[in-house]
Amino acid sequence: MGSFSDWLREIEEILDITLFNKWLWIIIACASAIVVFPFLMVFALLNSPPLLGATITILIIVGWGIVGGYKDWSLHKRKQENAKLTGQDAIPFTYERHSEKDKEYS
Repeated sequence: MGSFSDWLREIEEILDITLFNKWLWIIIACASAIVVFPFLMVFALLNSPPLLGATITILIIVGWGIVGGYKDWSLHKRKQENAKLTGQDAIPFTYERHSEKDKEYS
């Protein structure tokens, strides 16, 4: 019966470490907020007066478009910066430079 009690004690220690880990509860709270917050927004939107609901819906769509456009713009700018950086390193090929690199690796 000693090995079974040791096994239960190990499980208790593992659960104690896991359940009292603050990051576990932060992750659970954030995941719950991601699920619950949009549901509450839609619920409030559907229960609001029609004019206010339409205004909020239009503002959400416009905001979504602005954020999407900014994301595409920032990705495009980052791609341009990366192209400039790689373009600065890419000098025309010369045999001397190639032979110098071979000497470095040998």
